[in-house]
Amino acid sequence: MAGAPIGNRNAQKGRMWNDALRKAIAQDNGERLRASIEQLLNFASNGEPWAIKELADRLDGRPKQVNYLEAENAELTAIKVTFVRPDDAESSHLSILNKSS
Repeated sequence: MAGAPIGNRNAQKGRMWNDALRKAIAQDNGERLRASIEQLLNFASNGEPWAIKELADRLDGRPKQVNYLEAENAELTAIKVTFVRPDDAESSHLSILNKSS
C-alpha cells in the first residue's frame, strides 16, 4: 500500500493552518492580506533579495531542483533508482538512463 500509514496526521496540520488563515483573511475582507502584499512589493522594489525571491516563487513557481552527475575516468551508462520501504527493504529498482549506442 502506498502513502502514509493509517492514522498519520501530518497533512492535517497543514490543512488546519490553511483553514485558520483563510478564516482570518475572510474576517476583514482581505484588508490585512492586501496590506501584507503591499509591504512585500515595497520591500522588493527597494531591492530586498528575500522579497524579490518570494515574489518570483509566488508568481512563477519555485525552480525545479537540478541534479548534476559526474563520473571520474568512467563513462556514465546507467542510473539506478531504488525505492525503499520504511523497513529498509529494497522494493524495486529502475534503470532510467541507458546508453543508446
